[in-house]
Formats: sequence, C-alpha cells, structure tokens
Amino acid sequence: MYVFIATIFIAELIIVGTLILFTVKIDKKVIDAKTSVEKSSVSVVSVIKEIHDILISAQSIMNNAVTYINKKKHEFRQKLINLAIIYAILVVFKLKFKRAAVILQYALLAKDLWNRIPV
Repeated sequence: MYVFIATIFIAELIIVGTLILFTVKIDKKVIDAKTSVEKSSVSVVSVIKEIHDILISAQSIMNNAVTYINKKKHEFRQKLINLAIIYAILVVFKLKFKRAAVILQYALLAKDLWNRIPV
C-alpha cells in the first residue's frame, strides 16, 4: 500500500514538474513574441510616418501639376485668341491694303521669332 501511494506521489511530482517546465517554456516564448511585436511596432510606426510624408509630397506634386496645366491651358487659349485677332486683321488688311498686309506679315514673322527666343 505504501508503495502504491509512493508511486502515485512520484507520478504526481513528475506531472507537476513537467507542467512547470512547460509553463516556463511558454512564458519564454511569450516574452520573445512580446519583444518582437514591440520591435516591429516601432518599425511599423516609422513606416506609416514615411508613407504619410510620401502621400503629402505626392499631393503637393499633383497640386503643382494641376496649377501648371491650368497655366499652360490659359497661355494656349491666349495665344489662340492673339493669332485669331492677328489673322483677322491680316485678312482685312489684305483685302483693303496690299502693302500694309505685307508689312503686317513681316511684323507677325518678327513676333513669332521673338516668342521662340528662350528667356
């Protein structure tokens, strides 16, 4: 009978020791996981900040591009209006004054050459 109780007691000690070792191993794994999560959370925060900065830069680039396109569109419309007025004047002068039309064509050529000179 004492041998039976001693055997059960020893078995219980072995089971408890195994549970304690298993708990210690799991605790170490949880601590390792916690530290890796903390390290990755710092890097995730820095990546999110970098993405935020990139998006702000992209937004400013897009705003600048839209402003530039609107400016060029306005300049193009203005040039079309100027050309239409000049050619209308040319047609009127050509019908009435042949010599004035030639002078105006030279003036138009000079204006085109002047606009092509880089600033």
